[in-house]
Amino acid sequence: MATSFASVSFIPSPASASWCFLMLEYLDEFATLAWYLVADGKLVEDTFARTMAKLDITAFESSIPSLAYTQARDVLITEAIAVLSDARREDDDNGSFQPCSIGSLPDRPRLAFMLRLIIRSSEAEVAKFLGVSSFEVQGLVKHAVDRLSIAPPIFAATGCYDA
Repeated sequence: MATSFASVSFIPSPASASWCFLMLEYLDEFATLAWYLVADGKLVEDTFARTMAKLDITAFESSIPSLAYTQARDVLITEAIAVLSDARREDDDNGSFQPCSIGSLPDRPRLAFMLRLIIRSSEAEVAKFLGVSSFEVQGLVKHAVDRLSIAPPIFAATGCYDA
């Protein structure tokens, strides 16, 4: 997915050093999470830049480490969804969006599927991130599973049968 919108530039303030250290400590986990959600290297970079900009204006609670981790994770998920939405809106405006594979899903069902079944977020968390009800989360996940269930295997589409 190509994007041309301007990247968020982030120059950390001295006060954000704690957030930077936390993000570095969990870099592999957060990078994997961002990749699962946006599935594009440039969008992962934009997600991290926007996450750090948002955390820069958020108080760091060092007395409860799990709270800081949860805050950073929630901001990362929220910003990944926003980055993906911005990129999709730009692609729709340019008429350039083309599904990259047979099994590609619309954003909301894919995000619900990834957050609920891969990342193992609760229905309530997924509902909060996507701005929908828990019942709608169930429907989005079901839609994703149904679409993935009827998609032919990748090797069938490419003519590669050696497994």
